Order: sequence, then structure tokens, then C-alpha cells
Amino acid sequence: MNVYHHQPRAMRVMSRTKWMLFALVLAATRPALADSAGDQLLRTVYAKGGSTLYCKTPFTPGDRLKIDMIYSEKQLLRHFGCITSRQCASKPGYSQVADDMHNMYPVVRSTDLDRRGTLFGDLPDDVETRECGYQLSFQTFDPPDHAKGNVARSMIYMHMQHKLPLIGPLDLYQRWNQADPPDAEEKRRNDAIAKLQGNRNPYIDKPELIERMTGF
Repeated sequence: MNVYHHQPRAMRVMSRTKWMLFALVLAATRPALADSAGDQLLRTVYAKGGSTLYCKTPFTPGDRLKIDMIYSEKQLLRHFGCITSRQCASKPGYSQVADDMHNMYPVVRSTDLDRRGTLFGDLPDDVETRECGYQLSFQTFDPPDHAKGNVARSMIYMHMQHKLPLIGPLDLYQRWNQADPPDAEEKRRNDAIAKLQGNRNPYIDKPELIERMTGF
């Protein structure tokens, strides 16, 4: 016999109400899901807005953006021997590397799509230059001149900080680093990220360190 259906209607309503109140209290006391590192980057490092890396598109807090990982997620998964980030979550060291904000830059959705599956490299002048100033072939992404240094210093940082294989030739990043030195915004970003995660990108503080590297 179903006892619930033999209760007076008023008692059934009160029972349902109690369960609804319990669910609301449980939801209110349950810890909120932690922001991703990308969300935290946008909320804190770019708390007043900013501009995207490749296109220099201005944005304000709350705008819908994508996060470009200079050392891409695909490359990280391959290094850690995983197919998906969920599989890699339990691998020692993976989360620390994947959540490193020195490797992350805000970009617009169209650029995010263009970047997927590509490697950084130089392309010849006869390859079409997109509106934002970058060139794109089937597998190569050549960033605009104002972003090449940012890419180089992030890539070298990930290689040295986390002992990851360097993706691309060292001399490419040395040229890009020299041609596009750190500007005031990149230095401000380095300061802000250091306050959040406790370490700096030394190649922004001292870009000449990249010029001294040999033997990769």
C-alpha cells in the first residue's frame, strides 16, 4: 500500500513543500564549482577589459571570448599520453600545466577556430593575410607581428617551466622574441598573473634570456 497517497491532501502539500525547501537549502550550501583557469584569467587579469591577442579586438568584462592556449591542449594531451582532458585529469602534473595562465590569451571565436590544429610558423608573403593580420595555411598559423613576441615568450616559458617538448624550432621563437619585445600590456599581465599563481614568466622580465639559448 502506498502510504503517501493515503495521506490527507494538506499533508502531501506540506511534504512536497518541505522537500522543496530542503533542496533549496542544499543548493545554497553546496560549494560552487570552481572557475576554470581561463575564467579566472578573464575575471581577474582582465577585470577592466582589454584586447584580444591576435586581432587586438577590444573587450569589456562579460563579453564572450575564447581562450587560446599557446602550447595547445592537443599538444599537452599528446605529451601526457591522453585522448581527452578528463582522462588526463588524474595524471600527475597535468592540471598544473593545463591551468598555467602564462599560457593563455583571450581571442575572438573566429580566430580560435582558425588556430585549431595548427602549429606556429612563418609563411611566405604570397599566403593571404587575414583581416587581423595573421596568415593561415592548412597546418601553419603565422601570427601578426604585434603578437609574435607574446607567442615566443609563452612557448619558451612552457618548455622551460614544465619541461615540455619545444614545439617548433628555437630560432623561430628567437627571431619573434627579438622582433616584438615585451610591451607595457604584456608586462602588466605578467605582474597580474604572478599575483594569482605565484610565479612570473621570466622571459617577459628578461627577454634576452631567449637569445642566449642554444642546443635545443
